[in-house]
Amino acid sequence: MTPLFQELHRWKTLPFEWGVCDCCLVVADWVWRVKGQDPAAHIRGMYDDVVSCERLTGFIRHPVDAIEACAQTIGGLPRVETAGKGDIAILRRLDAPARPFAGVWTGTHWAGKAQDGVTVLDPRVAQPIAIWGLDYA
Repeated sequence: MTPLFQELHRWKTLPFEWGVCDCCLVVADWVWRVKGQDPAAHIRGMYDDVVSCERLTGFIRHPVDAIEACAQTIGGLPRVETAGKGDIAILRRLDAPARPFAGVWTGTHWAGKAQDGVTVLDPRVAQPIAIWGLDYA
């Protein structure tokens, strides 16, 4: 099993918990695993619901800025136009109104942490707002 799919399986076993194991922090875990530095160290455990997450990070209103701010703590990540396997993104669902979420490109689908495990979405349903390259593949 590849490191990416090991990580997705790990996400599946963890309960969703704001500030500990939410859609952005599991993606930060993935970045940490690939890059060796935790881009979310400064916010882990600092919020416990969507309101306190928004107050601390601004993720709901400005998700790209929130991810950029975290990436800057480890020297930044390059923005890319097209996702490569293992790259991360801020996504929005096209099939339902919902807030933005963070995900990882598996090579064929977008994967993200959801309330009940891991959500794997067809790229026709999840549109990237911004993508950052990790040079994983």
